[in-house]
Amino acid sequence: MRKQAGIFVLIDALGWEWAKSTRFLEGVAPYRRGLESVLGYSAGAIPSILTGLRPAQHGRLAMYQRAGAAGSPFQRLGWICGLPPALVENRYCRRALKHAARRLCGIGGYFELYHIPLRYLPHLDVPEKECVYRPGGIPGVQSIFDVLQARGITYRAYWYASGSDATLLSQVEDDLRRGEIEFYFLYLAAVDAYLHEHADDPGSVKNFLADYDARLRRIYEIARRQFERVDLHVFSDHGMAPTHSTVDLLSILARISIDPIESYLVMVDSTMARFWFFSDAARDAIKSLLRDSEFGQWLSESSLKSMGAWFPDRRYGDEIYLLSEGVVFAPSHMGLTAPKGMHGFHPAAPHSRASFLASQDYGDELSSITDIFGVMERYCA
Repeated sequence: MRKQAGIFVLIDALGWEWAKSTRFLEGVAPYRRGLESVLGYSAGAIPSILTGLRPAQHGRLAMYQRAGAAGSPFQRLGWICGLPPALVENRYCRRALKHAARRLCGIGGYFELYHIPLRYLPHLDVPEKECVYRPGGIPGVQSIFDVLQARGITYRAYWYASGSDATLLSQVEDDLRRGEIEFYFLYLAAVDAYLHEHADDPGSVKNFLADYDARLRRIYEIARRQFERVDLHVFSDHGMAPTHSTVDLLSILARISIDPIESYLVMVDSTMARFWFFSDAARDAIKSLLRDSEFGQWLSESSLKSMGAWFPDRRYGDEIYLLSEGVVFAPSHMGLTAPKGMHGFHPAAPHSRASFLASQDYGDELSSITDIFGVMERYCA
């Protein structure tokens, strides 16, 4: 029997409000608390967990950023992107272009086109060119997988590339029964998708999470039969707020006779509108249309710095407009209709808080998702 096993399970979007309301893993994981997340989406939050750094330090905030001096990886596909929208803006062409971008542009991390206009792509870059769940996946900084590799520690990491959540959970069970590895990292994605569709129905969410509760309890029991000590940690990157209002920003922007690309560029994410302005006229016109209100506000430099999300080179936007919790842009470049639940609001919003549940007591040691890295690093000694 091996001495110890550290099991780390990242459940995308299982926020603190959902974990405590459903009593998820009570008994098995008596250490329970909410953690502050970071501004943005999983593209920024997961690297914060894996490195212990905030977005401004590890360089990730959103799936897309503006292309820098090195140019866009999509430039090789620029001739397609520049064709009339009537010819290329259809699901068949977009699907083909997505696969071509992976092969020709060297994008090996998580990547989707969503509903971003194809003519935008040659002006954009994708920070996640490598898989973050492998050593070297976050260039320029050290992730937990770099630490594991450097210290020669055998580990297993499981994520969507190898199958569904059910498949991954079964793989963990099989590996635990063999008892040959002492560090396990598991990323589960389907809770995020379910909450996007059902965050307005707490009863349905509770029933859905019951299966994950049962599977993780079984994993814990299997591990306890193979190891003298088992430490189970279950956490999330952010939460999920039920949607109560929508804003049609694309229609608002259509009121001004200023052409995107020529005068400004905007990424309308689900909860953030990130603008790059190429003229004062475009900036003034847009800021006169989109004002601070109960629906959202422009983020100041000091606010972004306080959240660890300030990028002096403005790669994620010259200006960022952030919606209030529960308000969603619809349509947006992420989707044509508003989901029932969404994340990506201010880190201080109640439903933005991530969850951290563990079989071991950590006292007051953890307050942010960036603190999870230190917990994982202890198992690399």
